[in-house]
This record gives sequence, structure tokens and C-alpha cells, in this order.
Amino acid sequence: MKITYIFFLLAAIAIGGFVLSHSFEKAESVGPVQVVKATYGPPFGFVPIQMTVKAGQPVRLEVEATEDGRGCMGSITIPRLNNQIQSFKKGQVNVFEFTPQTPGTYPVTCAMGIPHGDIIVR
Repeated sequence: MKITYIFFLLAAIAIGGFVLSHSFEKAESVGPVQVVKATYGPPFGFVPIQMTVKAGQPVRLEVEATEDGRGCMGSITIPRLNNQIQSFKKGQVNVFEFTPQTPGTYPVTCAMGIPHGDIIVR
């Protein structure tokens, strides 16, 4: 019984560490464009859940799908920054380009508005 408990405790710590280490992403500048890369698929869904970019500079968000999207979580959009709606297809990279003007927190959602994560504009 103790071994099972210890195994589950260690597994939870490992998963928690992975999630925390992949929860935040700061944009990488490629010339004048800020590039942010994310993935969508098991076991954690949309990763990272928070991405930070600078106001007034162009952004290119690239989301690689590691599985086909299902249900309402099978689509992605960025209301107020880029209103384009794209569907997840395994192996496809969804690309969103926008230039945020106003600092704040902007949700990344499915087409129905359920959040996948946030873009923080500073």
C-alpha cells in the first residue's frame, strides 16, 4: 500500500513539474516579429497556458497540433487580437499573426469561448 502511495505521489510531482515548466512562454524575437510556439494535444491540452508578448510589436503565434481536435476544444481563436477561427488537425501548425496595441490579458479560446490559455501583453 505504501509503495502504491509513493508511486502516485512521485507521478503527481513529476506531472506537476512538467506542467509548471511548460505553463509560461515568453516570445522570442525573430527580426521585428515576436514568435511564440505552443502545442495542442494530450496529455495537457494547450501548452503553454500563458504567453507574454510586447505591445506594439508584431506577433506570430504558432500552435502545433499533436492530435486532431475534438468537440469545441477542436478549434482555436484569439478574440480581440485576431478573430480568425482555426481547427486543430494532427501535424498541422496553426498560425495567428497580430500586433497587440494595448497591454492586458487576452484569452486564447475555442470557437465557443472556452479558454485554452492567455496572451499577456506588456
